Amino acid sequence: MCQILEYQKLKELAEQKLSNRLNGDCNIRLVKGYDEETLSIIKSIDHKKFREELWYTDNEIKERMEKPGFLCFLVYYNGEPIAFEYGYDLAEGVYFSDSQATLIEGKGVGTTQFALEILYLFHNNYKKIKLTTEEVDDEGRELRIFWERMGFVKLGEDEKGSVDMEIELTLDAAQYQYERYIKPR
Repeated sequence: MCQILEYQKLKELAEQKLSNRLNGDCNIRLVKGYDEETLSIIKSIDHKKFREELWYTDNEIKERMEKPGFLCFLVYYNGEPIAFEYGYDLAEGVYFSDSQATLIEGKGVGTTQFALEILYLFHNNYKKIKLTTEEVDDEGRELRIFWERMGFVKLGEDEKGSVDMEIELTLDAAQYQYERYIKPR
């Protein structure tokens, strides 16, 4: 049961799962606060993954990294960074998941990484995670449905198509993340 597993054990299980899936050596690093190397990694993956009009500038990334409660989960494959997920505190007990990207899709990198983040936040007494996404991205992926499978619920949508979502960090929600995305099979 996830409530008795500490973050370090959950991280090891997530790394093992990804290493098996990718047939290589996967490591996950948690960065708290501003870090020049992390900024460079985020920018590199951001520029490889997204179209130019969606790229964050160094200053935009740095501003986010300097927000209270900033966390960045980095996934490495054979020593090379392949994914990031970062966010920060919106209010006491409420975390905003700002941006995530993975260079390897369809192998569980993003879901495993995000489930680990959810479990980390649960263990650190956060009550909710919020995010904003698109209904469907430019590659036709149904992002809202992806986040709903992760346990998020839709709160609303604006006129530009941005969808606000959140997940309540309950024991049941944490258990679901562990069982579905971290637990060895």
